[in-house]
Formats: sequence, structure tokens, C-alpha cells
Amino acid sequence: MSTVEDPPEVPSPPTEQKPFPFFALPLELRSRILSYLLCPDSTRTIDLDPSNHRTSASRLNLFLVSKQFGYESYHIFYSTHTFRIFQTHGRFLGKKTEPLLARLPSYYRNVLVSLELRLGPGWSDPPKPWYVSDRLGLEECVAVRTLRVFVEVDPSSPIFKGFRLNREFFTNFSGTLLKQVVERLPVLETVEFDAYPSVDRHGAMMTRLLEETRKAGKRVVWGKEREWGNSLADQVEMARLRVKQVQAEYPIPIM
Repeated sequence: MSTVEDPPEVPSPPTEQKPFPFFALPLELRSRILSYLLCPDSTRTIDLDPSNHRTSASRLNLFLVSKQFGYESYHIFYSTHTFRIFQTHGRFLGKKTEPLLARLPSYYRNVLVSLELRLGPGWSDPPKPWYVSDRLGLEECVAVRTLRVFVEVDPSSPIFKGFRLNREFFTNFSGTLLKQVVERLPVLETVEFDAYPSVDRHGAMMTRLLEETRKAGKRVVWGKEREWGNSLADQVEMARLRVKQVQAEYPIPIM
């Protein structure tokens, strides 16, 4: 008895998969997607660091997908992270090593919104690249409204006696550095201060830094590490200083 065999199955032709129309999405949604891809840790401060090839380099390849993709990507990356003005890793403190900010082209500096000045490394002999000049392009940081200042040590403290050059050296160096940075940032509004627990808010270092900030007419806020300014006494003091600053800016004429 003969049997009829089923004809062999003919494979269907592969379905052509069209690329996802990413740019058909609204800009707001595209920006949200790019933020997930480029900025998984938006609180991280970007600096010259040996780990950058693991943490950032692969993500920056997105800049090369297309001209439009690169434009939207770099706006998200550079406007989300805080960038450190002067490097702090020991490998990059050599005399000929330029800071990261000096290596960025103008169009990247144009979209930065937050910078950090970290004070402490090299307190007895500040790193040679730590000086303010045109190479940093601070005047091109036209969107930076917040400068974060983190103080690691205050060498004017008595515990540094015998190790420092003199009591005022690093305090004067830091105060001058902050003054020069603030002067060059065209739209800076706020300076946020924070520090390690060993730093006294009323010590010589913080006093000098606050003095330079207030002279420049910038608003002072406190970071989360120390939570300075949370007590009632601190709030009263800040209000008093703010009133004093306003009076200096808008003096009342004597009739």
C-alpha cells in the first residue's frame, strides 16, 4: 500500500527588519533614552582618571553613529555630568599634563552646566597644571551656573604644624585660584561648598573661600557631605550675610 509523502516545507523568505525610527520619537523621549545610555551615574564627577576607558569611553562611541545622534548625545553627556577643572589623580599631575577642561573643544565646553574645584591634593606643593589661564576656556563655559568646591584638607589647622610651608600658603593659593575661576565664568550664579569632616567651616581655609565668593557676588549653598547650613544658627547667619550683600549691591541713598 503506497503512502503519499508530504511535500517538503519550503522556508519562507526572511523578513527584512527595518531600523527603528529613533528620530521619529519626540526630542524629550530621545533625550531620556540617551540619558539612560550615557549617564547611568549622573552624580559621577568626570576627571582625568585611568578608569575612564571602562566607565565612559565605550559610551562615547554613540557620538559617532551619525551627525544628529552625536549632536544630541554630547549635549546630554556634557550637560548632565559635573566636570572637574583640575585633575586630582596622581598619574595626571605631571607638569606637562593638561587638565581635562583644556582638552575639550569649544562646543563641548559651551554645554557644560556644572564644574568642580577640588582643593587638597598637593597642599604642600600644588600640582604644576593647577593654574588658571586661557587654555581652560572658562569664558566659553556659557551655561555653567554652578561651581562646586570640595575641600579635602585645611593645612592651617594645628595638626599640620611642622608639615606645611607656612600657615597661610595653601589658604592663599586656594583663595586666589577660586577667585580667578569665578572671575572667568561668565554666567556663574552659585558656589556650592562641601568638605571632609576634618575641615572646620569657620577655619582659615573656608573663611577665605567664602570671602572670595561673597566679594564676587555669588550665592553660597552647602553640599550634602557635611550638610552645613541646616541648623537655625547657620540659617540666620546666611540670611544676615545675604542682606548685607544685597545692601552692598543696592545701597539706599541718604536723603
